[in-house]
Amino acid sequence: MRIGIFSNCYLPTLNGVVVSIETFRKEMEKRGHEYFIFAPETKEYKDKNHSHVFRYPSFTVPGQEYYPLAKPFSTSRAIKDAKKLKLDLIHTQHSLNFGTVGLRVARALDIPVVHTYHTLIAEYTHYIPLVSSLARKYIIANSRDYCNSCDQIVTPSSPMKRILRTYGVTSPIESIPTGISLDGFDDYYHKEILRAKWHIPEHQKILLYLSRVAKEKNLSFLFKVMRRLVAKRQKKFGRADVHLILVGGGPELKYYQQLALDWGLETHITFTDMMPKEKANRFYGAADIYVFPSITETQGIVITEAMAAGTPVVAVNKMGPTDLIENGVDGYLTSLNIDEFSGKIEKLLDDRDLRRKMGEKGRENAKKFSSLACALKMETIYEKTISRYAPK
Repeated sequence: MRIGIFSNCYLPTLNGVVVSIETFRKEMEKRGHEYFIFAPETKEYKDKNHSHVFRYPSFTVPGQEYYPLAKPFSTSRAIKDAKKLKLDLIHTQHSLNFGTVGLRVARALDIPVVHTYHTLIAEYTHYIPLVSSLARKYIIANSRDYCNSCDQIVTPSSPMKRILRTYGVTSPIESIPTGISLDGFDDYYHKEILRAKWHIPEHQKILLYLSRVAKEKNLSFLFKVMRRLVAKRQKKFGRADVHLILVGGGPELKYYQQLALDWGLETHITFTDMMPKEKANRFYGAADIYVFPSITETQGIVITEAMAAGTPVVAVNKMGPTDLIENGVDGYLTSLNIDEFSGKIEKLLDDRDLRRKMGEKGRENAKKFSSLACALKMETIYEKTISRYAPK
């Protein structure tokens, strides 16, 4: 198959959408399919595979230079480019901007459209002062209209599928997560090296959070959990035997660094700031428990990566984690409750054998979310969408 990918972002930008595109592209090309990327141009960046990447004039807004936006009036040129490729199907990654271009190109060429709804944008409108209610209504209406104009919708998790139905989306929906490569997670930091580098005492077991340091990740909840754990373990053992490492950067990094100081947690919390992916991955296998407090995560690739490294996970039972964790088998899913979340962490802290058993089961279950397994599901979706499409 010859697939046209229309996205508001592509390399060198690195985010969940780009990771998804590249993960599926690599696996699908191994299976003999061809991906053609249509995206805004990024200044001073040259694509390696020029014949399969089509760039269009873009602009940036102050503070968002890493995220160029396609200029209006790209549709006619995109139609000309796409016609030459004899595409079988178009797969859009956004419902606005270049996603709209992709939909128009598909209609001009009379070929089907698959759309991946990556992010529940409406759930973030509370960050927009004064107009959050209006913004939410607009986003929901746009999402409904766009998705109903497509032939097939893909969501990274089943909870997202249910939410889109409440928006009024009637198009077929299938849940397919972005898979991960299972290679490389055996290469992790030895605990001795990790402790020495980040000055973590020998008696402290390691909790790991590896993701952006931002408001939407619900880190305030995790910090309250840490404050509870430190106080409780201090009272129980005379010294708190728990340490949280946060691997990642983001807009709230300084805020949480100061919060750790204000709450007297500076000897129990370490910030590494942003790290290259290959280095960040080495933390997974060195941790005792992976903790994930987010309640808006559409998938949670980091959870699958922790499982692949054999590290048990404690996560809030909202959105993406629900599909990934087998509760009580390879990790724990909890409500948004400090006592429950910290209680599951303590259960794992106090039982090395339980951590080992859950880690082994997680490593086994992670195979279900390999990049190949997920690509095979996407391949089936493409084939079904093409076969049932009725040319207009």
